[in-house]
Amino acid sequence: MKKIITAAVLLFAPFFAFAGGHSALGGSGTGVRIDLKSIEGTSGNHVQVTTSDIWMYDNPPEGFPEAMKVNCNYFQVFAAGQQQPSGGIGVCQAYDPDGDISLNNGIFQPDGTIAVTIIAGTGKWAALTGAKFQGKTRHSLGGGAVYDFKPVN
Repeated sequence: MKKIITAAVLLFAPFFAFAGGHSALGGSGTGVRIDLKSIEGTSGNHVQVTTSDIWMYDNPPEGFPEAMKVNCNYFQVFAAGQQQPSGGIGVCQAYDPDGDISLNNGIFQPDGTIAVTIIAGTGKWAALTGAKFQGKTRHSLGGGAVYDFKPVN
């Protein structure tokens, strides 16, 4: 079970995705697990992880924050005896210091990354609906993670 939890936290790192004009919004994040639930079945496990994150942008355009708070929920399925997930999704609610918000949906990829899309936003984030990012965990820290994300569209 410990390996599953570690793998889940490592792969649950949330990542942004942004539409046209978002190329300056790559960066890194930190995630700290605040809740973990696991359902064990006969052929595998379902794991749900909730994290509290900070997203930090390397070179944000004018008007965008250098960092923002994020809450994420991740759901992954592990086949019995496997340390890597068979698949999973993540949903992150992000809010910046100006009070603007974005809702992000991610799908875990076979290569260990997560493909994320902004599915809705307010204020400055509204124009970025449909934007995409790819994220990858850099360090796993028992109950936490450090990750990087970059725009892909």
